[in-house]
Amino acid sequence: MKARVVIVLLMVLASCQGIHRQSPDLIVPGRFKNAPQSASSTAKGFSVWWNDFNDQRLSQLVTLAISKNKDIGLATERVLEARAQLRISKAELFPSVNLQADATRQQQSFRFSSGGSRVSILSNTFRVAPAASYEVDLWGALSSAREAARQRLLSSIENRNTVINTVLADLVSLYFDRVGIERRLAILRARLKNSKRTLKIVKSRYKRGLSTYLDLLQARARVKEDESAIPELEAKAKDASYRISILTGSYPDEVSPPEGIDYISRLKPIKAGLPSELLMRRPDIRAQYHNVEALFDELRVARTRRFPQITLTGSYGWVSDELRDLFKPESVIWQISSGIFMPLFDAGKLKASEEAALHRYRGALINYAKTVLQAFYEVETALMTEKSLFEQREKLLATLKEEQRAYSQSINRYSRGLTDLTRVLDTERSLYRIK
Repeated sequence: MKARVVIVLLMVLASCQGIHRQSPDLIVPGRFKNAPQSASSTAKGFSVWWNDFNDQRLSQLVTLAISKNKDIGLATERVLEARAQLRISKAELFPSVNLQADATRQQQSFRFSSGGSRVSILSNTFRVAPAASYEVDLWGALSSAREAARQRLLSSIENRNTVINTVLADLVSLYFDRVGIERRLAILRARLKNSKRTLKIVKSRYKRGLSTYLDLLQARARVKEDESAIPELEAKAKDASYRISILTGSYPDEVSPPEGIDYISRLKPIKAGLPSELLMRRPDIRAQYHNVEALFDELRVARTRRFPQITLTGSYGWVSDELRDLFKPESVIWQISSGIFMPLFDAGKLKASEEAALHRYRGALINYAKTVLQAFYEVETALMTEKSLFEQREKLLATLKEEQRAYSQSINRYSRGLTDLTRVLDTERSLYRIK
């Protein structure tokens, strides 16, 4: 009989261990296609990437956002919640001890014979008994639950890091939108100043009969057009400032970036690293990885629920009908017991729960692969865009020099009556155009 029991337990244990980790359907290339040939590794300490812009005001805003942003605060609370859940799971591995104490006072009435009188008996019972219970982790259910909770904690930490990166990316993007708006305003104000200068020239020529009234109207219209464009850009600048304030957990207020910083010359080359390194650097990928591991451990827990559960219980205490005799040796009581619980019929509920856990695990693997592919796409696109923008910048600088020459020539020729105002306005518009 004992041999049969051992064989059954071994078969159950073997079936419990029949769950194996699966690998995501994913191919990791050896290098990024758009990465420079020299970019083979990633610089350490890249977590403070905003310092590469060498903008003290930006660094102050980032520090404020990390400490005050509401989304980051919410993510932090989720980390603390997951940490508490891990402590709960760890506690399940240890015996639980409870103290049971009660005092009972009761009265009973008896009639010793059919014609006799009733007799009342008043009795007291005092009982103090600490009790302990312990579930034997025979199939590793409790340890798997603890590991799942640990993976959930790690996932929540990485999710918080993802939130931080997202908030800071939005903050830096808005900050440079604000810088860009301010520089477009500077261009627009310079264009307005230039338009007024052109109007002054046209007025001078008109008074001398060298320009037509149409030229005067066109020059005035250009000034009014430039003046009307300034309030729209100023409103956009305030809106960007207000959104930056919200990200830093502050009441909407004006944010004024410093003027005249050449951010391009201050930037250091970005080392793209290897695709395989990306899997360990990005918190969103690491969060998905820990989520996969947690679901695998939860799958193991779902499997073990179909097997017997063994619990040990015991109590030791004192019981007496007199409080003064409660803790005497003759009042001692104790009890030790063990029990086994094994599901026999549940209409397939536990099996369906295991299948659901299995499909959640497989779905997480697919989502992990999807997250990695999206990360590869984002890096490849960023590297391609960076290269394209630097090339575009060089061409725009060359174009600016040519347009400055063209405008200078056109205004000189107009002053001498060698060209019409339309040509001047066209070159002026091209020189001061704002995208």
